[in-house]
Amino acid sequence: QLVYQCIVILLSVIQTQQTVLAAEGEDAPLSCQLLETEEVHQVTWQKVSESTERTISSYSNDIGPTVNPDFKDKVQFTEAGLQNSSIVIRNVTEQDEGYYLCRFKFYPDGLTTIIPYLNMFAIFNALIMIKRLSVLINLYVKCVFLCSL
Repeated sequence: QLVYQCIVILLSVIQTQQTVLAAEGEDAPLSCQLLETEEVHQVTWQKVSESTERTISSYSNDIGPTVNPDFKDKVQFTEAGLQNSSIVIRNVTEQDEGYYLCRFKFYPDGLTTIIPYLNMFAIFNALIMIKRLSVLINLYVKCVFLCSL
């Protein structure tokens, strides 16, 4: 129940399409918008795999839009700003499957506050979705079992 409440709060602050579907070879647009006016200093996009989070791009007023060199031919900003951020993943392949996070960094009173996991985007084609769904169910069952011991 706590997780559900947190998600509702976060979704009221951030507006986005929760799931993006793209077939192999298509482009996948990802976007997020901060609905409340806050003093944001940086927006970062990250790709999450099983055990790592990799920064793929970021935007700040000081530096402007930057894309990690490993993703320079794959990812492009379509809107770069501190309240709205949009990227496109070009020519989607199976390796692009996964979750993508949009993170806003705030600096209230000199402290850094990061709101993690605000938006997750999944890129799948139909076959991958079926395969991945069964894996996620197995992981969930294992997690519930281990946590309840």
